[in-house]
Amino acid sequence: MQPPGDDHDLRSHPHDDEEPHGEGAAWPVPPIRGPIPEVLWSFYEERPFKTCTRCGEGLVDLPEGYRVSKVIREGEVIFEYALCVPCLQGLMNEASEESKQRLMEFQMSRFRHVHGFDECALCDNQAATMAVKEYGLVGICLGAGLAESNLICGECMEAMSECLSEQTRRSWDRFVEENFPGVPADFEPVPSIGPVPVF
Repeated sequence: MQPPGDDHDLRSHPHDDEEPHGEGAAWPVPPIRGPIPEVLWSFYEERPFKTCTRCGEGLVDLPEGYRVSKVIREGEVIFEYALCVPCLQGLMNEASEESKQRLMEFQMSRFRHVHGFDECALCDNQAATMAVKEYGLVGICLGAGLAESNLICGECMEAMSECLSEQTRRSWDRFVEENFPGVPADFEPVPSIGPVPVF
C-alpha cells in the first residue's frame, strides 16, 4: 500500500491578482484555517514538525509554507515526514515525465474539492466506514497554522502507485532508504503531481 503523493503543492489554484502570504513566498499560500491539528504532529516527537525531513531546514519561518504527510495503518503511524517547498520540488524533478502526466490526469479526474480528514479527496470513501483501514493524511502548513488538509484512502493510494514508471519508483526507493531506515520493507512512497487545490 502506498502513501499519498509527495510532490504535489497542495495549494489552491493561484490567481493573477493574488498576493503571496508572507514576504518572499514562492506562490500564493491559502489562508490559514486554524492551528495545526495534533493528528499532523510528529508522532515520534509528540509535537509539530520543526525541520524538513530531507534537508533539515527549519520550517516555522518559511514564507511559502511546508507539507506534512503521514500514512496510518490500522490506527498506527507507519510513515511521516515534513518537507519544505524546495525539497518537494526536488522530488518532483526526480519523477519521470510519464509518471507526472499519468498522476496529474488521475488526480484531475478524481479530485472532489473536499477538505479535512472525514472523507477521501479522490473518491467517496468515508473515513469511518473504509473497509481497508490504511490511509494517508496530507496538510499544507504555514508557521503554526494549517492552510489545507486532505485524506487519501488506501484504495486511491494503491491506484496512484500503478501510475508510476520504474524510474520514479527507483527515485522514491532512494528517498525512503536515505530518510526512513525503519520503514517496513514492503512500503513504497508514491509521488503525485497535479494542479488540484489540495493533495
